[in-house]
Amino acid sequence: MTAVSRGAAGRIWRLDLAAGRYAVKELFTEPDEQPDEQSVRREVAVTEHLEAAGIRLPRSLPGPGGRFLVPLGQDAGIAWLRLYQWIDGVPPDLTDPGLAAQIGDLLGRLHVHAPPPLGTADPWYETTPDPATWDQLAHAARAQGAGWGHALVARANLLRELAALVTPADNDRLVTCHQDLHPDNVLATDSGDLVPLDWDDTGPACPDRELAGLLMFWHVNEDGQSDDAAVQRTLAAYHAAGGPGHVRDEQSFGMYLAARLNFLHGQATVALDPSTTPEHRRYACTEISDTLARLPALPLMSHLIRLAASAGD
Repeated sequence: MTAVSRGAAGRIWRLDLAAGRYAVKELFTEPDEQPDEQSVRREVAVTEHLEAAGIRLPRSLPGPGGRFLVPLGQDAGIAWLRLYQWIDGVPPDLTDPGLAAQIGDLLGRLHVHAPPPLGTADPWYETTPDPATWDQLAHAARAQGAGWGHALVARANLLRELAALVTPADNDRLVTCHQDLHPDNVLATDSGDLVPLDWDDTGPACPDRELAGLLMFWHVNEDGQSDDAAVQRTLAAYHAAGGPGHVRDEQSFGMYLAARLNFLHGQATVALDPSTTPEHRRYACTEISDTLARLPALPLMSHLIRLAASAGD
C-alpha cells in the first residue's frame, strides 16, 4: 500500500498485489458518520453508463457481499474504504496547448452521454452560507491566531458579491454531471486519454454551469487572468463534441461559486475545530488560503462571458 494523494474527503492509496494493481480510497468520516451505500451505487451506475458510452473511467469494484463501501476494522466507525480499478497516468500538463481542446471534448462527451438526473440539485451547488458567517469565522480565526483570518476579512465584501450571483438552476435543464472536474480530478494517460476521477459528487446540474466552472478551473491562473485562446479552444471542442451547455451570464458561474464558498466554509470550520488532527488542520489552512486567493473577480466573469459570445457560444 502506497499513499498517492489526498483531498478534503479522503486519501487515495495504491494497492499492489500479485494479481494486479488497484486504487483504494480511504474516506474521511466522523466516528458517528456512516457513508451511504445507496448513493455510492447510484454513482457506480452513472460511471458504468458512461463507460459503456466509450468514456474511460476507473471502474468501482465491490467488496464482500457486493458492497462498494467496506468498513476497515471491527468497528464500522473506524474507517470506510472503496476499491477501484487502477489506471496509470499523470497529472495533465497545463502548459500543453492541446489540453484545452481535450478537456472541452471530454466535457462535451460527458454531457452528451449523461444519464437523466435523479432527484434535484444538491444545495451545496445552489446555496451559500449566510453573509454573517464570514465575519464570525474571521473573528474566530483571529482569536485563535490563524493567519487566514485577516485574508478572510479582506475578502468579505467579495464573498457577499459572489454569493449574490448564486441562484437555483432550471430543473428542466438538469442532467447528471461530474460537478468537480478540476485538474486534480483528471489523469492524462500514455495513450492520450483524459480520465476523469473522483465521481463522489456526481449529481443533477445544468450543463451551462459545469461548462462555466470548467473554464474557471482550467483556464484562469493564480493571478486571476484567463488564457483567452485556451478558453476559445475548449468551447470549440466542447460544442464540436455535441455539448449542450452555454456560458450565458453571471448566473452560469453559480455552481462554481456556490461550491467554492461552501468548500471555504467547510474547511474554515475544520481548521477552527479544536478536535481536528494536525494533519487535517494543515490541509484545511492551505485550502482556505488557496481558495481565498483564487476567488474570481466580477470583471473576470464578464470577460469570460464576452469570450463565449465572441466564440458563438
